[in-house]
Amino acid sequence: MAHLQTLSQKQLVLALARQRAADTQGAAILGIGCRLPGGLDGPAAYWDVLRSGKDVLPASERVPCDSTGRPRWNPADGELAPWAGELGRGGYLDGVDLFDAARFGVGAEEAVQLDPQQRLLLTVADEALADAQLDRPRRAGHRVGVWTTVGTVEYHHAALRRGTPLDAVSPYAALGSAPSGSAARVAHGLGLDGPALTVDTACSSTLVAVQLALAALRRDECDVAVVGAANLLLSPLSTVACARAGMLSPTGRSRPLTAHADGHVRAEGCGVVVLCRQSDAARFAATPYAVLRGGAVYQHGSRADIAAASAEGQRHTMEAALRSAGVRAEEVQFVEAHANGSRLGGLIETEALAAAYRGGDLLVGSHKANIGYLEAASGAAGLIKAALALAHREVPAHPGAAEPEPEAPWSDTLRLPRETVAWPAADRLLAGVSAVGFSGTQAHVLLEAATTPRTAEDRPGPEHTDVRSYWAEQNRWT
Repeated sequence: MAHLQTLSQKQLVLALARQRAADTQGAAILGIGCRLPGGLDGPAAYWDVLRSGKDVLPASERVPCDSTGRPRWNPADGELAPWAGELGRGGYLDGVDLFDAARFGVGAEEAVQLDPQQRLLLTVADEALADAQLDRPRRAGHRVGVWTTVGTVEYHHAALRRGTPLDAVSPYAALGSAPSGSAARVAHGLGLDGPALTVDTACSSTLVAVQLALAALRRDECDVAVVGAANLLLSPLSTVACARAGMLSPTGRSRPLTAHADGHVRAEGCGVVVLCRQSDAARFAATPYAVLRGGAVYQHGSRADIAAASAEGQRHTMEAALRSAGVRAEEVQFVEAHANGSRLGGLIETEALAAAYRGGDLLVGSHKANIGYLEAASGAAGLIKAALALAHREVPAHPGAAEPEPEAPWSDTLRLPRETVAWPAADRLLAGVSAVGFSGTQAHVLLEAATTPRTAEDRPGPEHTDVRSYWAEQNRWT
């Protein structure tokens, strides 16, 4: 305070302006890594599918298998047989048992007990940092924070079901099965020094984590932020629960925001982004995909039921995000909606979009129409889609857009893109991204195109030389 009193009025105004700029600056998205249904193992493959408007979900039912061809479960098993159809409809990843444990300093016994979601996060975070050209030597001396989320930990359910005796329980099972260990696993496995925490608000987790990371960057708590999410469906239990709740599509097709929306299709995957302060992007000699401007998190707790969607709550979240980002609603050209395939959820969300973005000219889409519903990792897939679209200056086609939901408030200013189109011309190219957790915590963020965009391209990733299958047989559901 005494120091401020020595400043002239002009100096004080400049100091306050600099502080305001630091407190509100955006975060550059320097790197992206992903593993998505359909064999999409990087941002370039993901963008190809988005741009072409493809649906990569399998046309017929199938049981997911490991790298040796062994199924995760037996659909002919007596108690699973009634649910074989639901279990066979999904966007599953292949080879989730594979892991290069040696690269990350993980021993064989520990690798077997480590939740495959943590293994996947560690692998994809490594790839995202490589995509950002931040290999280990270039990270030296920088504080790198980690914010992660994982889906329901199901890897050890089968072992419990089989009645594994206590003397057979591995000491590695505790940390290996704890969701709280996922951020620490990435930080330790990659040698990252900085804040590390796991975030869990269900399907909104990634967007919540991104905002926590943005705040940490602005407060100078770290120089780089790694934000990621993984979701694997390793036990039949949660699928059966979703089926009993009437949440799943009986046709096995993911058709959000269209006349044929009939429920969601569960899917697996992982997405990781690497962020830095926008002012530091040049320092890291990396061209960003896009810039995170701000966002908001909100829980409309006064609604009738904890799992009920709220148009009022979503509108409030979007409007708060626009204020946080310093963006006017009419400036935004595209929103990547949460829209998970539920017809009612789509109607509620489009109502909120029409209210929050009134006066604008808005294209709307949802990646769930391309790859299914990644649940805990869906926010990561949506954020990556929006960043890639801004980088390529194109809005991807929304599969099924030729038959939009007839009761949604579509208009000339709120519509689904039937084909991939050039990004609408504007002074600022802006996109919103929404995510809603099943217990009601929702998030919305705003991205802006980088001045000099970096498009998705194939880059040499980290070299994995000792990839092996790690799977505890007692954890296989049979």
